[in-house]
Amino acid sequence: MSLRRRHQVEEEDAATLKLGSEFNNAGCLMVSEVKMLLVMREEAGRTAPDTAVFKKTKAYVDTFAKFTDDSARSVREALRREIDERGLTQFEIAQIANLCPATSEEAKNCIP
Repeated sequence: MSLRRRHQVEEEDAATLKLGSEFNNAGCLMVSEVKMLLVMREEAGRTAPDTAVFKKTKAYVDTFAKFTDDSARSVREALRREIDERGLTQFEIAQIANLCPATSEEAKNCIP
């Protein structure tokens, strides 16, 4: 009789930030940064893919981007310092920047 160790699979749960192993070291972008990347792509003369996903993504970032290029960089740098000081994850930082909560209580209620 052979003994096999079963691979224990951790359940994913976005509400508790258990997003799966593929997200452990993944970087997170703010909506404004995604918009900036799409604009840079356009300015470089690269044609946009003619797909529904690209068009919806572009419409989304055009609607919900809260920061200009320069202010997005400033916000990212300020929030990066928070990683060191408060131990926030990149996901939490991106969510704070995207949602722009007025108070820390609002942030705690919106972000798991």
